[in-house]
Amino acid sequence: MTDQQDDHLGLFGIGADAAPHAKRPVRRRRGAAPPTPAGPAPDLDPGAVRSALASRAGGAPVTAPTPVVPAGRRRRRWSVLIALLVLALIAGGLAVGFTLWRRTPAAAIADFAGPGDSTVIIQIQSGDGVPVIAETLARAQVVASADAFASTAEDDADVMALPPGYYRVRQHASAAAAADELVNPANRVGQVRLNPGGRLADITAGSRTVPGYLSQIAAAACVPVDQRRRCVTAAELQQAASTTPAAQLGVVSWAVADVDGAPEKDKRLEGMIVPGDYNIPPNADAVTTLKAVISASAVEFNSGNIVAAAAAQRMTPYRALIVGSVVQQEVLTPDMPAAARVIYNRLSKPMPLQMDSTVNYAAGHAQIATAAAERSNPSPYNTYVHQGLPPTPISSPGPDAMDAALSPPPGPWLFFVKVDKAGASCFSTTIAQHQQCVEKARAAGVFDG
Repeated sequence: MTDQQDDHLGLFGIGADAAPHAKRPVRRRRGAAPPTPAGPAPDLDPGAVRSALASRAGGAPVTAPTPVVPAGRRRRRWSVLIALLVLALIAGGLAVGFTLWRRTPAAAIADFAGPGDSTVIIQIQSGDGVPVIAETLARAQVVASADAFASTAEDDADVMALPPGYYRVRQHASAAAAADELVNPANRVGQVRLNPGGRLADITAGSRTVPGYLSQIAAAACVPVDQRRRCVTAAELQQAASTTPAAQLGVVSWAVADVDGAPEKDKRLEGMIVPGDYNIPPNADAVTTLKAVISASAVEFNSGNIVAAAAAQRMTPYRALIVGSVVQQEVLTPDMPAAARVIYNRLSKPMPLQMDSTVNYAAGHAQIATAAAERSNPSPYNTYVHQGLPPTPISSPGPDAMDAALSPPPGPWLFFVKVDKAGASCFSTTIAQHQQCVEKARAAGVFDG
């Protein structure tokens, strides 16, 4: 064998024409005999070869040696198995966690126990659903969490039907107890219904006193909380009405200048409250309380067509409101359209309105019949003495009176008078006709004047 002898034996597909330096080392198992230097391959007899192999193996058949897997490959295989096992454990943990989360009992949601302790007032606004109510209660510490109340009340028809307003509830109560308190009618507070024809101040009706809007609002705002009261009074509301700038109180924009320029400050807000139902903020100061009602009324004014309808009558909205207030005080609903026409006809002459309701307003009376002496009252509201409309409305007209003021029927009437104790009126065009109506009224005992 020479130094240039090739020792790769043609294994692994390497041909005889491979470069002499590209030799692959031959691996041998630990304990095996070193390989015999290779020489020229002799011609061997197949039978001799079989005999030699048999003798070396003690006559047993010769089998191929078991392949040996390299250590690097074994390590890679174990790494893959371990990675797959870790992924399986993670996936299993996630599945178990999701199942436990889905099966978490309601008791795991934060909730107080019992009926609660101290009292608090919360407000529910228009459009608030159960989720919003739940957040409101949680912020006020009525319930421990919004989730607790939402899960309790999500199918409660009474809670879902709660109207906007103020509610007295106890803090630190269970979600179920809070829901029960909310739907209890006794716990809805701050409500007031202001009827058409009402005035700001109290008035006398014979031997009794009729509460005005300010007294009614003050009563609704007074809500005891844990045996404590902080109640605004009618006098405080009157002071706020007399001194606070109209715009600051939320007066509708088209009336601000007329309100601020009213000759008698205690009457400047008359007519600025639309009759209806109101939610009064409990235990607030006078300006806040009054503004809640005045600004809500401004929304009502702006939602109608008073501006355009008044213009059709060649009136400002404020003057049309004054007409409506006089109509409201003078006649019953069926007679309101004709009474409005009388006012417009007299204004166009011009001739004094001579409405007893304006004299009664100046004197603080409720009755429509007025003594002759009172008709000489120099008050700017006395339409027997002063030409034209009074400087402000004399009441808060209802929708029927305003419809009559904004859309009066055609007609020549210049006079009307109540002719029976039920309140029906007789309308006439001439003095002679009017005198006949007056005699009819006297005969019915309506008045003596």
